[in-house]
Amino acid sequence: MSALLVCRVGLFGTVALSFPVAAVLVFRFGFDRQGTASVLSMIYGMGIPLALSTAFWPLAETRGWSRGRRVESLALLFLGMSYATHLSWELGWLLLHEQIATSAQAAWAYPWWAYIDGGDARYAHPTGTLLALETLSVTNGLVGVSAMVAFFRSGRQRPRAIAVMAATAVVHLYSASFYYLSELLDGLPNVDTTSFVATYVKFGLANAPWVVAPWFVFRWAWVKLAATEDGTSEPG
Repeated sequence: MSALLVCRVGLFGTVALSFPVAAVLVFRFGFDRQGTASVLSMIYGMGIPLALSTAFWPLAETRGWSRGRRVESLALLFLGMSYATHLSWELGWLLLHEQIATSAQAAWAYPWWAYIDGGDARYAHPTGTLLALETLSVTNGLVGVSAMVAFFRSGRQRPRAIAVMAATAVVHLYSASFYYLSELLDGLPNVDTTSFVATYVKFGLANAPWVVAPWFVFRWAWVKLAATEDGTSEPG
């Protein structure tokens, strides 16, 4: 297994496993609920950006990569991670938000309550706006997965699949920006602003990839589509 793959599997695996492990620690071994959630949020908030940045690490196998290849690697990794998030955590919340809201003391609901507690109380008492945003995100994930499958089946060459994935990145950027701004302009009423972790890690850092990474997707798609149109290889 390559060093790059080991780093990515290790980081994403740690993030994924931290959710059930945190639930077990709290509800089986009696760990502090808020403290465990803070650690979980730091693992997630730092693990995702680190995993996405691995294409730019000075690893032996990436040393000869061009800038274009590094951007493509980050873009595709972000898209895959994002679609997986939409179709797991967000889809689960969308389908079960009423049950989650009344199950704060249940182990099965802790993966959502670890974020709700201090990070964003809107997920316990969702408005129509939040439900619409999450519905849009889940739909975006379904569309994106279909486009990504078509992209890889075509040998990474199908222009329409590239364009659709770029379009999903537009939705990522719009919905994440709207999510941030709507809460910030209201004065952060649903975030525990007395807590550094809740404000800057749970609410801030954990959602940041969906504001930053789409720009890498736009760059990759622009170069890829231009190269396809011209019949040339992508520039480095």
